Amino acid sequence: MQNHQPENAEWAKQNGYEYHAEKAEDCLDHVLGIFRKRPFEIYDLRFTRHNHDGYYYVWKTIVVIPTAGLSLPNFDLMPRRETGGMNFLGIKGLDLKLAASAPIDERQLVAAFNKNYSLFGGGARKAMEASIKSDHHLVPSLEEVASICKPSVLCFLSTAVTGCIEVQDGHLTLHAPETRITRPGISHTILKGSERESLLTIANDLLDMLANAASEAPLQSLTLENTFRPAQFLGTFIGIALGFFVGLFASIILFIIYKGDYIYLLPLPLLGGVVLGRFIGNLLTRAR
Repeated sequence: MQNHQPENAEWAKQNGYEYHAEKAEDCLDHVLGIFRKRPFEIYDLRFTRHNHDGYYYVWKTIVVIPTAGLSLPNFDLMPRRETGGMNFLGIKGLDLKLAASAPIDERQLVAAFNKNYSLFGGGARKAMEASIKSDHHLVPSLEEVASICKPSVLCFLSTAVTGCIEVQDGHLTLHAPETRITRPGISHTILKGSERESLLTIANDLLDMLANAASEAPLQSLTLENTFRPAQFLGTFIGIALGFFVGLFASIILFIIYKGDYIYLLPLPLLGGVVLGRFIGNLLTRAR
């Protein structure tokens, strides 16, 4: 991982920000300052990621800004490409829904949002726990998340590269966008000084959008739908497990028949079994 600390220290000095070279094992840098009349903190933090081999570490730059004066709900907003594992299991968060009679530009805006983002009212962890416990009590009222769903905010999110956004207990946290598309893989996203300026600008632009959204008319006929169904999750999990064992059995049979030849093709039945099992599991639970 490239060391950007000297450049980050110089960037902070030029802008009059406080810079602390942290030495903790899970934190590299800490910058404090005022940007566009808002206090902020920037951290380079270490996060744990899990894959089939266990776990590994990823370093990321995050911006934290207090949301004092703004009445914002707690929520997590994550790009769909960064929730691949959750999407695979059918967990997509909340979808925005518009009536078919709504203007086409509004429907395109909502469709783009649902395609690119996963919205979790209250936070991703709380949303998943609530979904598993009860099918109905997860979905917040539209008034609770109205500031996120206003046209100007949706338009901003459709054009800005934001990474993961969290609003929790009076603070907005913006994670630098991850650069990897295919998982698993390690991709550190520690920003250099000039790039941190861009992340600060995005965070403040978003807060300005959210502040102005209070006086903005909402999209007509907009509703929220909880796309997570415990039955579908269970069906997907069981389908994947059965598909894996069927594929494993097929691989063993093929290995015996061909006496070890074409061994490099043996993972294909496993992969096919998992994909087919997931599809069948989703199909059966969707039909209920």
